[in-house]
Amino acid sequence: MSIPPANLPPIQDMPPSGGYAKIDTVRSLPARGPKGWQLWAGTSLAIMYGFYQVGQYNKASNQQKLEERKVRYAIAPILQAEADREYLERELVNIRKEAEIMKHIPGWVAGRSPYHSVKWMPRRIAPFDRNCK
Repeated sequence: MSIPPANLPPIQDMPPSGGYAKIDTVRSLPARGPKGWQLWAGTSLAIMYGFYQVGQYNKASNQQKLEERKVRYAIAPILQAEADREYLERELVNIRKEAEIMKHIPGWVAGRSPYHSVKWMPRRIAPFDRNCK
């Protein structure tokens, strides 16, 4: 069993002589990065530089597009002449096929439009026998 406390003197915890050390409650946090105005200035400079780069790229891109257009305008007549030559070759082949197919029809003129119109319209580019096979 335990000893009854009535016979012992009371024991009480007391502060040390001179008292406890003062508890530091002041917040002393270190600086955590740049100030707000520094962030704002840095971001503004980055945005201005970005817009400058976009402008320079647009100038260069427009210059490149202008040069490409000039080249295309210069070779357009050559390409058109080649396309016309290819069209005439296909047209001659089509007229020969038409003449062969319609040779038994009296009065049929190969190459003449069956429509009565004064407006010239090119034939379809596809060969006649595409769907006949």
